[in-house]
Amino acid sequence: MTEKIALIVDSGADVPPAVLAAHPNIAVVPLTVRLNGQEYRDNVDLTPDEFYAALSAQRLPQTASPAPATVTGTLEVLFAAGYTRVLGITIASALSATYQTFRLASSEFAEGQVMVLDSKSAGIGTGLVVAQAAALIAAGLDFPAVIAGTQAAIAHSHVYLYLPTLTYLQAGGRIGRVAGTLGTALNIKPLLTVNEQGEITPIAKVRSEKKAVAKLIDVALAAARPDAVIAVAHGANPALLHSVSQQIQAAGRPVTYIGSVSPAIGAHTGPGLIGVAVGQSKSN
Repeated sequence: MTEKIALIVDSGADVPPAVLAAHPNIAVVPLTVRLNGQEYRDNVDLTPDEFYAALSAQRLPQTASPAPATVTGTLEVLFAAGYTRVLGITIASALSATYQTFRLASSEFAEGQVMVLDSKSAGIGTGLVVAQAAALIAAGLDFPAVIAGTQAAIAHSHVYLYLPTLTYLQAGGRIGRVAGTLGTALNIKPLLTVNEQGEITPIAKVRSEKKAVAKLIDVALAAARPDAVIAVAHGANPALLHSVSQQIQAAGRPVTYIGSVSPAIGAHTGPGLIGVAVGQSKSN
């Protein structure tokens, strides 16, 4: 029997809209965003523009993983639609309980029907991993080959972040207190990455936004192989998004995807974020 493979991902993976439009076999399960006393389904009840417009430094937002029943229900819909195998891809387990939730939901189905992978990344970094998995499925690879190719994409994908403030990461417990002080001392602007364990860690410190952005681009391009896919995402910072994208392209590297981070990611990064993700070539 011919396999029909679907992907299930959480909304913390900022999958580019063009990828979602081209691959209807991708199901996105929304995380929950708690903002100003209300709960919203990420990117369903609350868009990025609405989120940042309502964001208040006095009442910091929170997020929650989807309920296992929600993930199970989405898997049931996929199997009812004729899919025979489902690959789950989540944001880093070090940053969210979503991976464990997906694993718990997958245990409700026959062995081998659902496989769940920890992307060891988040946001557009996970989004590029999902894009690669979708391309592998579209190329006609079988389920084991899709899993192996996605694991390789995880190993070769990197995301680098510039945040004007670390207040939101600190409040959410996503970065240690020592690292958090870097952003307040002497106007230091730390650059961050998600390491191989899926943890957010600082990689450089500079003292102005201009220098931080230049360093961000240098680090990302140094990590990018000649055929790498590059994506840039922002959180309520379209002018800097445009500038960073232009500078990367001026360096002779095309930017494949440009977009916004989801409210679930923005809840932990705050306004002003610029992220540059580097992923595998679609041909690999």
